[in-house]
Amino acid sequence: MVFSSVTFLFFFLPAALAVYALAPRPLRNVVLLLISLVFYTWGSGAIVGVLFVSVIVDYVLGFVAAAGARLDDHRLRRLAITASVVVNLSLLAWFKYAGWLIENAADAGLYSGAAPDIVLPIGISFFTFQSMSYTIDVARGRCDHLVNPIDFALYVTLFPQLIAGPIVRYHEIEPEIRRRDLTTHHLGEGAVRFGHGLVKKLVIADTVGVVADAAFGADELTMGAAWVGALAYTMQIYFDFSGYSDMAIGLGKMFGFTIPENFARPYSAVSVTDFWRRWHITLSNWFRDYLYIPLGGGRGRPAAVYRNLMIVFLLTGLWHGANWTFVVWGIYHGGWLLLERRFGWRNVDNTGAQIARRATTLLIVVVGWVIFRADSLGAAADHLGAMVSFDDLGLGALARSTSTRAVLTLLGASLVVFLPRDAVTGPILVTDIERRGRIARTAILGVGLPFALLLAASGAFSPFLYFQF
Repeated sequence: MVFSSVTFLFFFLPAALAVYALAPRPLRNVVLLLISLVFYTWGSGAIVGVLFVSVIVDYVLGFVAAAGARLDDHRLRRLAITASVVVNLSLLAWFKYAGWLIENAADAGLYSGAAPDIVLPIGISFFTFQSMSYTIDVARGRCDHLVNPIDFALYVTLFPQLIAGPIVRYHEIEPEIRRRDLTTHHLGEGAVRFGHGLVKKLVIADTVGVVADAAFGADELTMGAAWVGALAYTMQIYFDFSGYSDMAIGLGKMFGFTIPENFARPYSAVSVTDFWRRWHITLSNWFRDYLYIPLGGGRGRPAAVYRNLMIVFLLTGLWHGANWTFVVWGIYHGGWLLLERRFGWRNVDNTGAQIARRATTLLIVVVGWVIFRADSLGAAADHLGAMVSFDDLGLGALARSTSTRAVLTLLGASLVVFLPRDAVTGPILVTDIERRGRIARTAILGVGLPFALLLAASGAFSPFLYFQF
């Protein structure tokens, strides 16, 4: 079920809020867990069993991790962490990568059988990471373990962020899992934030996505069309994924949860290091805390630090999908981070040459998105080649296959995203009580949201891009 669908907006969400509000306080976790399971099963069917495996394993391992932390027994803690990592990564490896690995083995002449037909569980990259983080944090003594299985299952399956994040760690919402209030203030604040995300998804991301799809699906590209297509995808993936995050944060607030922010104007970054502090923040923090730092982080000899960076970003790329394009995209970003660390370019406190640094970082990111979006490395090479061909600056067939509204939306979205530096609109909508905040809320609720709801009612929407991860 998609947040921007008629079914969710006009039936599921109102019913869920009504049932939750009417439930006695002691039963609200049970009710919200059932709502979350209905939401997930609606789209995944019987494959919901994979989610149950992750929940049950880490619930049990939480007791082992807690005993290890309480007794300061390193063997128990290590056992809990190892078991959690092995089980969750095995699930992820089989469902997400087994088919791809078999296909690559067949291409290399190492395997002659048929690749298995494996259905990818929705959101498996998110809920396995979230479930693992609980066991690791309990073992480290960062949070208490949950005795009540209903509370733990709710933490992992909470429907606003179950499918595509943000990745929430237990200590971030531990008090709210145990007790939270349902207030009109939370409902209003959450509705505004949800509406903001809905507008970003339906009005902007889906509109400019038409341009991106036309460009990346074209047989031949002019230089102008290649650049417009790359820019369109740069806008599409930001407004699509940050729109989902805004909706998740808003939904969480409606039910009394404070879900962490996931974006902070990433295209305003002054270095690639700065970009990864602003883009998909919860994933970056996850890899930092559970992989980069345990590997040694930024300590030790330069060669060891560079190795740690490349391992993290190789796996970051692979986390996004089973395709060599994602692997190369991860290595590409890891390589830039390595260069920034080596030559001191990652310093975000340097106020000099801000415009030049932002423009350079944006160019690096846009090139990376071409690799990320392309169907294959060959297609990525062709698109990047067209971007530097200098043979035709016009749009060619792209101009005939896309509407004027799509192009104007792309232009407006680009100006809104690229020009301001740190005016993160989501938090402004719900925290700023001054004139700027009131104007933003009026624009979203009075103009953008009605238009978005009309698009939803007409069925003019596409699935969220990060559903595939």
